[in-house]
Amino acid sequence: MQNTHPISLSQLTFSWPDGTPVFTDLTAVFAAGRTGLVGPNGTGKTALLRLIAGELAPNSGTVVTASNVSYLPQKLTLRTEQTVTDLLGLAEKRHALAAVLAGHEANMAENLELIGDDWDLEERAVALLAGYGLPAAGPDFLDRTVGTLSGGEAMITALAGLELAARPITLLDEPTNNLDRTARNRLYQAVERWRGTLIVATHDRALLDRVDAIAELRPVRSRAWEGERVELIRHGGNWEVYEAEVAAEREAAERAVRDAGARLATEKRQRIEAETKIARRAKQGRKAASGLPPIIANERRKQAEQSAGKVRGTMGSRETDAAEALADARDSVRADTRIRIDLPDTAVPAGRTVLDVPAAVVSLGRMHDGGAPLEPDARLSLRGPERVALTGPNGVGKTTLLNALGPLAAVPVGYLRQRNGGAGGVGPDLADSWEGLDDSLTVLENVRAAAPAVSLPEVREQLARFHFRGNLANQPVGELSGGERFRVALARILLASPAPQLLLLDEPTNNLDLVSTEQLVSALADFKGALVVSSHDEGFLSELMPERTWELRRAEPQPGQGM
Repeated sequence: MQNTHPISLSQLTFSWPDGTPVFTDLTAVFAAGRTGLVGPNGTGKTALLRLIAGELAPNSGTVVTASNVSYLPQKLTLRTEQTVTDLLGLAEKRHALAAVLAGHEANMAENLELIGDDWDLEERAVALLAGYGLPAAGPDFLDRTVGTLSGGEAMITALAGLELAARPITLLDEPTNNLDRTARNRLYQAVERWRGTLIVATHDRALLDRVDAIAELRPVRSRAWEGERVELIRHGGNWEVYEAEVAAEREAAERAVRDAGARLATEKRQRIEAETKIARRAKQGRKAASGLPPIIANERRKQAEQSAGKVRGTMGSRETDAAEALADARDSVRADTRIRIDLPDTAVPAGRTVLDVPAAVVSLGRMHDGGAPLEPDARLSLRGPERVALTGPNGVGKTTLLNALGPLAAVPVGYLRQRNGGAGGVGPDLADSWEGLDDSLTVLENVRAAAPAVSLPEVREQLARFHFRGNLANQPVGELSGGERFRVALARILLASPAPQLLLLDEPTNNLDLVSTEQLVSALADFKGALVVSSHDEGFLSELMPERTWELRRAEPQPGQGM
């Protein structure tokens, strides 16, 4: 029977050149429609997309696609001399249009065929870019080189190019990273009306609420093979439906653990009772045999030992089976990855001044506090454990503002910078202590560097709450996954001495998987100080529940300046 799925994977095996395995005998299909690809960092989401796009070749097995594939990587590798037109994929058509409009007779027929009905392609391209929120996206913008664009602008332009191309199969890898609210909303709208097959690897829950199915790359363990492997499990419905399924699955798995535990306890009790009976009968047998001839006594002893051996074997086998069933049940339970910590020293009393600086630390006339514009002589202040969301479009100066606020705070500061891997720092000596993690040091050494006066047992106890238990705390940071590195950076900030009473977070959920985002939210729930977070992630901000919003807006052009 002919395969009707747009994408099929059959017994796919792939390893990186250094021998690190990614997939082993992976078989799965992707249906038409919009699919969200999720899974912890390191499970191979990007590798899978690159295999489907043909950028990587499997070691064995097959990848079959029903048509050509468009692929937008997480990190765009672009030639800076390319133009926006090149990035949109319109260079050939635009060249043909220019030739026809100029009246060039050469290749006229070919140019007309290439243009087809797209005589307004420039206007449509400019309108599409403007819809994504690109400033001043006029006709001249199409001739700008990629080297003059920011990372966010390049990503938006590439997204617009895929929307224009409208190929039957499109793959997107973390497309909302570095996109501001306007661009994200434009992408959400594009996904809602997307035709054909779309696979989007993302940790953006708002985007996952707009897909038709969730495909989860899940690491699994089994006694049937050594180590860990990855399975692709499909869930019908969007993220909300998926979360309900996961909750029901966890509840069922936890119930199975309780039942298996009760069965094992019963088998242990019955084995002990059987051993007690065997010992009692043996004692009675020795007493009864004391008056019998040796040959008869020995025969009875052999019969008693054989009977006891059978009972022990049966009871032992049943107990072993029960123990294995309990182990299997525990393996099927999704681990509770939330972080629960006690941070009393981060507490800030209500009304205490955390920050009080002139508004002149930012560009005047473009900052709003709670919707009201700040006057030139206004002050930017935080008092008590307030939580503030810092919002605004890309390139408006949010990171610059956070960098300026840190040294001016009246309390110890922790700063989680916007960077891959989640590096962070603490304390008043900003130049020395905000340099990030040392890959050559262990988890324990990195965290203790920020809290040298705290006892080793206390640091280990707190690290266990960040899921670094036992020897995991002795691993070099350079050997950790991205999610693990993030937890180290978070622990280094929150467990610092002196404890931070103001946290500055700059796009903290960029490049974070959903598990790490959940861990960040749960850890911040135990933080008792003030917080300023710059983020375009609406779901993350809603869980933090900030009481105030500082909004940065682009400055209005002065008369006669133009755009």
